[in-house]
Amino acid sequence: MMAVPPALGSGIPFRKVEGRFVRAVLADRAGDVVAPPGPLSAGRYHRPGQAALYMSATVDGAIAAVSKYMRADRLPRIIVPLLVGEALVIDQREADACRGIGIDPTLSSFPWQPALAAGQDPPSWRNADAARAAGADGIIDCSRTMPGAWHLNLFRWNGLGGPSVTVCGEAVPLSLLPEGTIVAGVSG
Repeated sequence: MMAVPPALGSGIPFRKVEGRFVRAVLADRAGDVVAPPGPLSAGRYHRPGQAALYMSATVDGAIAAVSKYMRADRLPRIIVPLLVGEALVIDQREADACRGIGIDPTLSSFPWQPALAAGQDPPSWRNADAARAAGADGIIDCSRTMPGAWHLNLFRWNGLGGPSVTVCGEAVPLSLLPEGTIVAGVSG
C-alpha cells in the first residue's frame, strides 16, 4: 500500500488501496454482500441512510470484527472474499493525514452503539463525516480487538461512484464452537 501523491488527492494525503479483502455477513445476506445497508441501518462509520461497506484485510480480522455480535445473537455468518478496485481512502493509522482534515483517530475507538442508544451521534461519525467531506472513497479503521488488524470501510463503490467491488470466491461459513471460539470453514 502506498500514499497517493497530493496532486491525485487535491492536496489531501489519501492512501491508495486495492486488492483482496473479506467481509463477514449474516448467512442470509450472501446474495447481497456488496449491497448498501438498509435506510434504517447505522454503524460505526455511517448514519441511517448513508452507504457503507465494511470489510477486513484478513479472515482473522473479519472474525475479530464480528465475534462479539456472533456470540450475542448466535446467527450464522459467512466470510466472503471481495476484490476491491483502486480506492482513495483516509488511513486513520497516519496521524498527519488525519490531522490535516480534522480526524481524531481516538474518536473511532469509542463504542458507537451506546452513544446511538442514548440518542447521541457516535464519535466515530465525526471522522467519517470529515473523510466524506474530503472526498475519500472510504476510511481505514484499526481493529479494537486484534492488534495490527485493520478494516476498510467504503462510503461509495460500484454504482455509487467509487471503486469496483466484486465477490471473488466462495463464501466460507463461520462457526461458533461450544467454548465460544469462532472458526472459519468448519460447520457445526
